[in-house]
Amino acid sequence: MNNGDLQRLHDSQMREFELARRNFDGLRQVVYRDIDFGAFSVRVQYNPARMLSTNAKVDRQTLQSRPCFLCGEHLPEGQRGIAYDGGYHIFVNPYPIFPRHFTVPADAHIPQRIDAHIGTLLRLASDFTDYVVFYNGPECGASAPDHFHFQMVPRQSMPLEQDIRREELRRTVVRKEGCSVSVLENYLREVVVLRVSRWQDLSEWFVQVRDGVGRLVSFQEEPMMNVLAWFEDGWWTLCVFPRKLRRPRQFFAEGEEKILFSPGCVDMAGVIVAPRKEDFDRYSVSLLTDLFGQVSATPDVRDALVQELEKISL
Repeated sequence: MNNGDLQRLHDSQMREFELARRNFDGLRQVVYRDIDFGAFSVRVQYNPARMLSTNAKVDRQTLQSRPCFLCGEHLPEGQRGIAYDGGYHIFVNPYPIFPRHFTVPADAHIPQRIDAHIGTLLRLASDFTDYVVFYNGPECGASAPDHFHFQMVPRQSMPLEQDIRREELRRTVVRKEGCSVSVLENYLREVVVLRVSRWQDLSEWFVQVRDGVGRLVSFQEEPMMNVLAWFEDGWWTLCVFPRKLRRPRQFFAEGEEKILFSPGCVDMAGVIVAPRKEDFDRYSVSLLTDLFGQVSATPDVRDALVQELEKISL
């Protein structure tokens, strides 16, 4: 499979899947603004269609009582997908953030746990090189934590891709033949960047990162993290955002203090999705510093994780 297969799926679904067509058409009305942090910037998107995902109830009782919208028997009318890798399907996301946006759920109704699926993440990235593949952990932005899935959006959709190339932000902590580990300094949220030319090695590095996050930050279901990856010129780049909270205190506040900030991987990578106009207007350097400071792992956790990675010998 290749990029052309995704384009053909998208084109056919825009003809046949009314819900998706309507929401993709609505993206033409989406408003953006950039917030400058000096060494980097983030982009805020006002997108009312994302209200369902941002405000999703993900407690156990709610999940058990609602039909799973990623299971084949509950798909909306007109939604069709293409089989992938012997256990997944690729679907157009009917609530898009970007002009092309796909969801890749497992065929089986299994929990959102990345351990057994990292190979699929890397295959998706190398099969569809025009796309970034990402994963939201069950406590880190997944609106369907009861059903395993990835998502894919076009390359260069998020500022992170360019930011990791900037030497003034990037600090390389491990450099060996065929691999490197870097972090971004003073970047509002903590991120570890792995670049590896052999996917088997990248799988091993990822296990070390996942286990390190689990030792350093308490969790209930899975070490808390968002993950995204892409493939270019024979190299996989995999970015891991270690987390400590799903949502900040303002999400649960009442009245004027309330902000619907429930970040997933897209937000962590630099596109803040605001389903409410009042939140879109309020976001600022100081407010985003506070919000990300509550949900992202702290710099001392990042440093401890880096020290563990420095000891690894491939």
